[in-house]
Amino acid sequence: MPRSTTIYSGWGWDEVTASAILATALLRKGYRIYVEFPSPSERKGLAITKSYAVGISHKDGAILQDSVSIQYIPEKRLGVVLKYDSTGKSDLIMRFSNVGSLSATMLEYVETLNERVDIPEQVLRDIEAINAGEYDRVSKLGRVMLRALKVNYSSKEFRQLMYTFMMEVLRTKTLKPSEELLKENEKYDKAMELAEKILENREYIQYDKLKVIVISSKFNRDLIKKNYPLLKPVTYDILMKVCKKDGVAILVQETELGHTIRVCLYRRDVSFVKVISAIPKEMSEKLSIILRGNHIIIKFRNPQESTLDNVLDVVDVIANAIVTQLRAAEQQRKPRKR
Repeated sequence: MPRSTTIYSGWGWDEVTASAILATALLRKGYRIYVEFPSPSERKGLAITKSYAVGISHKDGAILQDSVSIQYIPEKRLGVVLKYDSTGKSDLIMRFSNVGSLSATMLEYVETLNERVDIPEQVLRDIEAINAGEYDRVSKLGRVMLRALKVNYSSKEFRQLMYTFMMEVLRTKTLKPSEELLKENEKYDKAMELAEKILENREYIQYDKLKVIVISSKFNRDLIKKNYPLLKPVTYDILMKVCKKDGVAILVQETELGHTIRVCLYRRDVSFVKVISAIPKEMSEKLSIILRGNHIIIKFRNPQESTLDNVLDVVDVIANAIVTQLRAAEQQRKPRKR
């Protein structure tokens, strides 16, 4: 009877590719491999015993015993391998410095198992670019991979398709997208064509020159309401398209926990601090406000309060604060009369 083990994989292209690399090495050693793709919510309390965890650790809420976890720390370009004993205690047993991804970490790790797995360099470069959000660096294949994932971000079944494709890449070294990936990529193109129509038809809320994009099944615009399932995975892309053109934009999106606000800002004449301080205390006390790069992410602490109407009340305050700053900046740019 062959030995068997389970690989518990994260959801991104990097984690799935790393899992395929590990599976390839273990298959060569005669293992029977099972692969699971637990969703982020399923990882809390998940028991992982005598198995491998790729991109998943106790920090995700999983309970690992007699198992090995392979992780990547992007800010340090560091890959690490943790070994968990029967009590769930972890020890750092390996470090791989100056690696660009979890997949690159896994290539190093499988060599410690006396196996060498080869993967096209272009795939590794694409994965590193996707991880860094540098989408202009990805190849044609990488673009298809990225877009197909975006329209299937919440799909566990799609992770199996990703894994199957990467196993084929490792086997044949192909750089040609599978028919399944191309089909999902077409869904992305269709969604973005619809987004263009939304912008052309001005299916958004406007405060002076500021656009507020609302992607919600509760929004009273038929074009958005009827096509919400198709638009949902590309909400961030729509926001960035508007923000890069206008310098500032607001997105309201429906999630499993109500509605969320995301403010994108690329203009130096608008202050995030002034925007946040404009929110009344009795309103801000109910909110979770997070600054992340050029974005403010705002959520109601109590998801039950996160109705579209309540969120649009917050947007009204934020939008007026931004418009006030935009008008002040415009006045300053006007030449003074002598």
